[in-house]
Amino acid sequence: MANYHDYVIKDGKFIGRFEDMYQAVEDPWMQSEQPNRYSRTLAIMNIKRYGIKSIIEYGCGLGYYADWIYKETGIVPKSIDISDTAIRKAEQKFPHLNFEVGNINQLHQIENLKDYDCILLADITWMILQDLKQVNELLMKYCEGKYLINNFVTYKGTQKYGLDFFTTTKEYIDYMPFKLIGSGEATTIDDHNIDSTTLFKIEPK
Repeated sequence: MANYHDYVIKDGKFIGRFEDMYQAVEDPWMQSEQPNRYSRTLAIMNIKRYGIKSIIEYGCGLGYYADWIYKETGIVPKSIDISDTAIRKAEQKFPHLNFEVGNINQLHQIENLKDYDCILLADITWMILQDLKQVNELLMKYCEGKYLINNFVTYKGTQKYGLDFFTTTKEYIDYMPFKLIGSGEATTIDDHNIDSTTLFKIEPK
């Protein structure tokens, strides 16, 4: 059975073969089980607390998180993924939601971008790491004043990739150029990673 890790990050090197992964692996990251429930639950709480009404989600994968957001908030996110196969499968699973193929580097090409309250990065930080500076510049230029929610994980002493960027949530927060509104971390003794979410206002610190 194919291992999704072989298509993403392996032995400290970024592979990034997401289309091949979604063709070969039925449920990468066990998306159907919502594995990163701490960060995703807290993100939904922040969506409600700060009155966010419209969301662009990058890294939607098979659509399970978009459906969770919809069930909890009534918001239908504009859910985007780089993989055609992921989007096709998401549309089949959740036909009531809004999915499209796209790349966060083309964020500025989103129609009516200014009408959205929030950009949500759904566990894609490590996948866009080499482009993160460029992405942040696009966010500041085109989405200033909006919210940025980022869900991602750090690793308990086992991280091999991205060591020259950040290894903890605090280091990630320090790296980001935006005003921090809130953050949260959670883990259990059985987890090999630390689940985190951050909420920024897209404006200078």
